[in-house]
Amino acid sequence: MSRKPAKSRATSGKAFANSGSSSFGAFSPASRGTDLSYLAEPPDLSSVSDANVVVSLKNLQKKDATTKAKALEELVAYVQDHPYERDGGTEEPILEAWDQLYPRISIDNSRRVRELSHILQFELMKSARKRTEKHVPKIVGSWLAGTFDKDKAVSRAAIEGLSSFLTTPEKVVQFWKRCQAQILQYASDAIKETAETLSDERSTNADDAEAKYHRVLGSSLALVLNLLQKLDLPDLEKFQDNYDQFFEQDKVWASVTINDTVVRRLSCQLLSTCLEKRSGRIEADLARLSKIFVAEGLKCSQTGSAADYINALTELTARHPTVWTSEYRGKKSLASRLKAFLEKGSQSGTAKFWVSLNQLLDVVPTAILPQDLDGAMEFLKSMRLGLTRREEPRSNSVDGWSTYLNTARRFVQMLKPAEDRVKLVQDNIFPITAHYLHPTPETSAWASGSQQQILIRAYTSTATSSFDDVVEATRLEWSQWKENFRNRIRDSLPEASKEHEKSQKSVADEGYRWFSLTGLISEAHERTYVTDRPIPDIPAKYSLDLLQDIFELLETRNWKPFGGAATVESAFKYSPRLFRESSDSIREILDYLTNLLSRNGIELVQLPAAAYIFSAINLLGQISEQKKEYEKIWAANVTTLLEHIETPGALAALTTLISTEHANVLSKQIQGLQEELVKRCLLCALSTVDSNWNLFDAVFTFNTLTDASAGKLVKELGNHITNASGQPNQGVIKGLRLIADKKPELLLQDEVVHMSLMTNLLSVSERFDATSDVAALKGLMDNPSASSSRLPVLVQRSISVADTNSLAVNTLVQQAMQASAAGVDQDDQLELLIPDTNVWKEELASFLQETPNHTLSLTSTIGGAYFLPTSSSVTPTTPVRRDRDGCSIPGRMAMYTTKLLSAGFRIDAVPLAKRAEMIVCLSLTAELVTDQLTVMDENKIWSSLSPEATLSVAQDLTSSTRKIIIGMTEDADNWRDGTGTENSRLMHDIVQRLIDEAKSLTPMGLYSARALSELLQALTENHGFPTSAEQWLVDLDILKNTPSTVLPAVAVLSGLGEAVSASRTVSTFCNRLVSDIAGANLDQEKSLMILVLLDSCMQIYDTGELPVANNRLVFAVRQITSWLETPEELDYRFATEACRCLQRLLPCIKDVYGPYWEKAMDFCIYLWAKPATEPLDHRLPEIHASLRLFLTLQSLEDPNDDLLDVLQSSAEKRSAALIELLKLPRVKDTQPLEIVDSIICRLVQKLPLDHFKDLSELYALVASDSRSIQTAAFTVLHKALPAAQENLSLDVLLEKKDAQLPDELLSLLLDAPTLESYSDEVLARFPTPIRSYLLSWHLVFDSFKAAAFKVRSDYAENLKTANYIGPLMEFTFDVLGHSAAHPLNLDKANFTTDHIREYDVKLAEAETEERNMQWLLIHLYYLVLKYVPNLFKAWYLECRSKQTKIAVANWMTKYFSPIIISEALDDVSDWNATQEPPAEDEKELIVKVSRPAREITAGYEVDELQASIAIRIPQDYPLEGVTVSGINRVAVNERKWQSWILTTQGVITFSGGSIIDGLTTFRRNIVGAMKGQTECAICYSIISSDKKTPDKRCQTCRNLFHRTCLYKWFQSSNQNTCPLCRNPIDYLGSDKRATRGA
Repeated sequence: MSRKPAKSRATSGKAFANSGSSSFGAFSPASRGTDLSYLAEPPDLSSVSDANVVVSLKNLQKKDATTKAKALEELVAYVQDHPYERDGGTEEPILEAWDQLYPRISIDNSRRVRELSHILQFELMKSARKRTEKHVPKIVGSWLAGTFDKDKAVSRAAIEGLSSFLTTPEKVVQFWKRCQAQILQYASDAIKETAETLSDERSTNADDAEAKYHRVLGSSLALVLNLLQKLDLPDLEKFQDNYDQFFEQDKVWASVTINDTVVRRLSCQLLSTCLEKRSGRIEADLARLSKIFVAEGLKCSQTGSAADYINALTELTARHPTVWTSEYRGKKSLASRLKAFLEKGSQSGTAKFWVSLNQLLDVVPTAILPQDLDGAMEFLKSMRLGLTRREEPRSNSVDGWSTYLNTARRFVQMLKPAEDRVKLVQDNIFPITAHYLHPTPETSAWASGSQQQILIRAYTSTATSSFDDVVEATRLEWSQWKENFRNRIRDSLPEASKEHEKSQKSVADEGYRWFSLTGLISEAHERTYVTDRPIPDIPAKYSLDLLQDIFELLETRNWKPFGGAATVESAFKYSPRLFRESSDSIREILDYLTNLLSRNGIELVQLPAAAYIFSAINLLGQISEQKKEYEKIWAANVTTLLEHIETPGALAALTTLISTEHANVLSKQIQGLQEELVKRCLLCALSTVDSNWNLFDAVFTFNTLTDASAGKLVKELGNHITNASGQPNQGVIKGLRLIADKKPELLLQDEVVHMSLMTNLLSVSERFDATSDVAALKGLMDNPSASSSRLPVLVQRSISVADTNSLAVNTLVQQAMQASAAGVDQDDQLELLIPDTNVWKEELASFLQETPNHTLSLTSTIGGAYFLPTSSSVTPTTPVRRDRDGCSIPGRMAMYTTKLLSAGFRIDAVPLAKRAEMIVCLSLTAELVTDQLTVMDENKIWSSLSPEATLSVAQDLTSSTRKIIIGMTEDADNWRDGTGTENSRLMHDIVQRLIDEAKSLTPMGLYSARALSELLQALTENHGFPTSAEQWLVDLDILKNTPSTVLPAVAVLSGLGEAVSASRTVSTFCNRLVSDIAGANLDQEKSLMILVLLDSCMQIYDTGELPVANNRLVFAVRQITSWLETPEELDYRFATEACRCLQRLLPCIKDVYGPYWEKAMDFCIYLWAKPATEPLDHRLPEIHASLRLFLTLQSLEDPNDDLLDVLQSSAEKRSAALIELLKLPRVKDTQPLEIVDSIICRLVQKLPLDHFKDLSELYALVASDSRSIQTAAFTVLHKALPAAQENLSLDVLLEKKDAQLPDELLSLLLDAPTLESYSDEVLARFPTPIRSYLLSWHLVFDSFKAAAFKVRSDYAENLKTANYIGPLMEFTFDVLGHSAAHPLNLDKANFTTDHIREYDVKLAEAETEERNMQWLLIHLYYLVLKYVPNLFKAWYLECRSKQTKIAVANWMTKYFSPIIISEALDDVSDWNATQEPPAEDEKELIVKVSRPAREITAGYEVDELQASIAIRIPQDYPLEGVTVSGINRVAVNERKWQSWILTTQGVITFSGGSIIDGLTTFRRNIVGAMKGQTECAICYSIISSDKKTPDKRCQTCRNLFHRTCLYKWFQSSNQNTCPLCRNPIDYLGSDKRATRGA
C-alpha cells in the first residue's frame, strides 16, 4: 500500500466519519462512536413499555456482577419469549437502549456477564431481524471484539451469534468490508481508553482495572489486525487516513511492552502484517519502531510472546536493518539490550523462538554483533545462560543449542587470529562433548546439551571447520579425552573397596557414552564419505587404542574391573563399524576373545566381567565382515565351557553364547551340546526349587535344538505334567508354555504326545486354578487346525468314563464345538462327538433297579403310578462311577448332550434310531434328576446335591432337557403316524420306544411312563389332539387294567390331559374303571392298579363333571368308603389312592345323603392323628391326599346337610389332629414335605384360637427346621399372646404375684446366633435357626404389647436377669453393618416407616431372604426401643466398641428416634383425651403436646394459678432420657417442688420410658398435697403471694392462715390475736414452740 501524507487528527476524524457514513451500504447512514468509559451516559428507558425490562436494563448499570448476570438472563428469557413471529419481535426502545449498554457490558470483568451479553445480542437479532440493520453499526465493534476474548466461552458465544448469518467465508469478508469504517472507529476509540477511564478506581481494584484495559486494548489491535488480514489493498486504501490515525497512537507499538501476553503477541502480529500491507507507513515510522518496538521490546519481559516478538523483529530487520543502527537514537546500545534479552532464554516459549533467533542473527547487521574474542565469549555466555535457565523447557534444547552452535560458528568465521578461534571452540564448544563423556558438577552448566543431535552438531562444528587449526584442536581434544578415560579405568577402585561396584558402574556408563557417540560419528562419516563435505571419523583411532588398553588392563587385574568389560560390550554394540575393516589393532582385540578361556582359565566365567565379554562375542556375530572370526571364537569358547559345564557360571556363559540367531546353526553341529541342552532343560522343568529359566528360554527362542532333540524333550515333559501326587508340575507346564510360544509345532506333530498333552492339560485346568501358562497351552491344544481329527476320539473317550480325573463337561462341549466348527462332517467322526447310547443305557440300569421314593407321587404327573413298580432283586455288583463332582456317567452324558444341543450343535446327520435312543436316555436321566431334586436323595445321578453349585447344575440340566424336547416337538405335526418332517418321525419313534419300555411294572417302566407323559404333554400343547386322532388311541390298545398296560395308560392319560376329555374311548375306559372299583377287594394289587388308573383318568375332567352315571358313582363311593371302616387295615398306598379317588368322586354326588361324608372325614382325622410308627416317606402321600380331600369337601358349593353336620361336629377333633400334624418329626426338607407343610400350616392358621388348649406346645414348633411350621406356629402365637396377656395381667394384679415369661419361650432365646457362625452366603439365605430365634423375640414383644405396666416391668426384669438383650443387639448390629461402621442405609434399602413399625411374616416371605432377615431385625430393634429402652441403654453403655456405638447412635437418631418420639407423643395425646373426669374436690390435669419442640407441658390448676412442668424429649431418645423441668411452682416450697420433679423424671426413667406414668405421678403428688387444704381466712385464697398454702393454724378456732397474711394482719391491727376468734395466736408456729420447749 502506498503511503499518503499524514493529516491532523481532527481532519482525519472528520474524514473517518464522512467516509464511514457514505460507505455503509444497506445499514443506517448515521453511526455514533462507541463510548466504553464508565462515565458513559445511561440510556433513556422511558419508552420501554415493560416495567420488568426497565428494571433489568437498569440493573445492567449496577456494579455487582451477579446482578448484571441475573438481569441479562432475564432479558434473554424476555427476548426469547418475544420472537419475530409474535408482533414483530422485541420493541424498538429496547434495541436502542441496548445499543448504548452493549459496548460497556461486553467488556465487563465478569466472564458470565460478557458471555450473556453476546448471547443477548444474538437473541435480539433473531427477534428483531430486519429492524436490527440500522443498529448494527453501533454494536458491530463490540460484537466482533467479543470474538477475540481470551475466555473461550465468551468468544464462542460471540462467534456463534455472528456465524448464524455469516455462513460462508465470503460473507464474513464482505461483512468486515462493509463495516470497515465502524470497526476502525471502535478500534480508534478503544485504543485511546485508559485503565482510569474504563474502570472506576473507587469500586474496582487495580488488577481488575488492568485486566479490563488489556482486554479493550487487545480487542482494538485484533480488530485492526483482522481488517488488514481479511481485506485487499484497494479496500484498505479507501480508509487510508483512518488507518493512519489509528497507527499514530504510540500505544499500537508500545503494546509490545504491555504486561499482557495476548496484547504483546497481537502487537507483534500487527507489525508483521503491516510490513506486508503498510510497508510505506512502517518505513516512515522506523525511528519510533526502533525506539519503542526494538529497544523497549528487548528490554521488557516477553514471557509467552518471545517467539512472536523475535519473528516480527526478524521480519523488520530483514526489511529495515537500519532500525538497529541509524534509526536508533538511544543511549544504551542495542547489542547490549540483545545480549540481556538472550539471557532470559525463550521465556516459556516453544522451540520456534530459537529457530527465529537463528534467523534474526543471520539478518542483524554485523556491526551489532561483537567483533573480538571477549565480546564473542560474552555473547555466547549470554546465550548459554538463556539455554540453561531452570525455566527453559527441555524440549527446546536441540533447537536452542543448534542456534548456539551456529552462532559460535559465525564468531569462528569472524575472528581472524588462529589462537582466538581455538580459544573460542575450546571454551564454548568442546565442553558440550566433554561433559557428555564425563559429567562432573563443575561442568553441569553444559548438561542440557547432552543430546545426540547436539553432540553431532558440536562435533561437526569443529571437525568440518574450514580452519585447519580448529580441526587439529578437535583431534587433540579427542586424544586427551581418550587418555583421561583410560586413566579413570586404570584408577577405578579394586574389588576390595566398598565403592568397587559404584566405581565400575561409573566406568561402564562412561564407556557406553563414549561408544554411543563414536558410533554416531562413524555412521555420519560413512553416510557422508562420498559427499563433497565428508565428516571425518576422528575418534575411531582413539577408540581402538582405548579397547587395546582395556584388554591389557583386564588381564593385568584378573578381569576384576567389570566396568572395562562393559565398555568392550558397548564398543561392539554401539560402534560396530570400528570392526568392519581389518587392521592390526582389530586382530589383536579378536585374539583376546579367541583365547579368552584358554588364556585366563575357566574361573573367568564366575566373574561379573564374563557376561559382558560373552555378550561382546555375540555382538561380533552381527558384523558380517568378521563372520569367520566369530565362528572360530564361538566354537573355542563353547568347547571349553562344555568341558567345565559343572563349574559355577559356566551354564550362564553357555546360555549367553547360544542366545543369538547366529549361533543356532553352530549349536546343531555339536552333538555334545545338544545332549547337554536337553538334559539341562529337563532338570530346569522338573526341579522343585527355583530354577534358572534363561537357558530353557534361549534354547527355543534361538532354535538351537535339532528336531530329534526337541521331540525327545517335549515327550519327556508331556510325561511329567503332573507329579506322583497328582498335582500339576508347574515347572513342566511353564516349560511347555515356553515351547508353545516359541515353537508350537513341536507339541502338535506327534499324535500320541498331542493326545496325552490334551488330556492332561484339560484335566489340570479344571481341577486347579488355571494359570496363564495352562490357559495358553490349552488354547494351543484347542487349535482346530491342528487337532480336529483327534478331538472326537478324546471327547468320546472322556464322556464314557467318570473318575476324579475326568474332564469337565464344559471342557468336552467346548472341544466338540471346536471340532464341529473345524468341519468334522464324516458320520463316524460326528457320532464320536455324541454319547455312546449303549454305555448310557448300561449305566442308567443301575439307577433303574431301585423302587423310587413314594413321596414323589405328590409332585409327579403320573401320581399314584409310583406305588406300582417293584424293585429288582438283582443288586449292582459294581459301584457307580462318578467324577470329582459326584456326577455319574448318565448325568455327565445328559449334561454334555444338553449343552451341546443348546450351543447349536447339529445332529441331523446322525441316524434316526441313534437320535431317538439318545433323546430317550436323556429324558430318563432328566426324570431321575428331577426326582433327586424333589426329595434331595443321595447316591442317585449325583452322589449329593448339597453343594450349591451341584444343585444349580442339576436344575439347569432338567430345564435345558425340557427346553430341548419342547423345541423338537414344534414341527412334529404328524408324530402319531411318523410322516412328514424329520422331527415327526423322530417323535413317533421316541413315543413307541417309551410305550414299549413302560409295559413292565419296574422302575424302568415307571420312568419311561413319566418321560412319555412329559413328551405327550409337550406334543399336545404344540399340536393339540384332534378327533381324528381317536383311532390312534384305540390302536395303542393300552387303556386296559392289566399289569402290562397300566403304566402306558397312566402316561398317555396324564400326558394328553384335557385334550382327550371329549374322547369316547377315554370316557368308556373311565366308566369301566368306575364299575371295576365297585367290585374291587382291599389289599389286592389289581385293586390298587384300578385306583391308580381311575385317579389318572378322572384328572382329565373338571371337578364334578365325570362322564359316568350317578348310580355307578354311588356304588364306587360306597365300596371305597366301606374300606375306610377299618382304617388300620389300609396300607398307605391304598389310603392315598382311596382319598384321591374320593376327592374326585364325592363332588359328583354332593346331593346324595349317606354315611360317606362322615366316613371320609373320620378317615382323614384318623390319618392325621394316628401314631407316627411308619416312616414319614410313607405317611406323606396319605396325609397329602387326605388334606386335599378335606379341602375339597370344605370348599364344595351347596353342600348337603350331612356334610355340614360332619364338618361342624368334627371341628375340634379336626383341629387337634391338625395340631398333631405340626408335631410330626421331619428329618430333612423335601419338596413333598414342603407341599404338605404348606397345606397344614394354612389350615392351622385358620383354626379358632379357643381350639388351642395349651399354647406352650406351640413354642417348640417355632424352632422347627421347617419354615412353614415356624410360620404357622408363630402366626398362631402372634394372634393368641395379646389376648392371653390381658387375662394374665388381671391375674397378676389380683394375686399380687410376679409375672414370668413362659420358660418354653425363653428357652428359644438361649442359643443366640453369632455372625462368626455363618458364612456370608449362608447368612444371606436367612437360616432357619436364625429365623426361629428372631421370631421368638417377636413373640416376646407380643407379650409386652397388651400387658399391664406391672407385667411389662416383670417381663423386662426376666430379660435383664439372664442378659437376653445383649446377644440380640450384637447379632443385629453385626448383620446390619454397624460393627464395621457401615450401617444399613434404610432409605437406599427402601425400608419405610411402616417397615420399621410392623413386620408381616407373609409379606416378608415374598421378599428375598436377606431382605426378610433385615426387615425382621429392624422391626425387633424398634420393639426393643419401644418396650425395653432401659435394657438397650444398659447394653449400649457396656458396649466396648466405640465404632459400633457411634454407628448405632447415629442410625437410631436418624431412623428410629423420630418414630419412638412420635408414638410417645401420640400415647400422651390419646391418654389425655381418654382421662376420666376428676373427682369433685380435684381438678383436671391440663396436658399440651408440642410436636415440633418434642415437649409436653402438664399443669394443674390451684386457686386460679397453675402448677406446671415441662417434659422434653431429646432428639436421640430413648438413648438419652427425657428431662423434666418446672415451669410454675405453686402450693409447695422449692424443696418439695424439686422433689416432685425428680420423682416424675425417675418414674419415667425407670418405668420403661412411660411418660404417662410420669404424668400420673405428678398429678398424684399435687392432688395429695392439696388434699384437705382450705382457704386462708384473711385473703380467702388457698395460694398466697409467695405461692404457699395456709400453714398457720389458730389453736383456738382451728382455722388456717397464710403466714404472710397473718403477719400483715398483726401489723395493721397492732395485735397478736386471731382475726376470727380474737384469741392470742403464736406467729412463730408450733415448730418454734417445740424447740423452746425442748
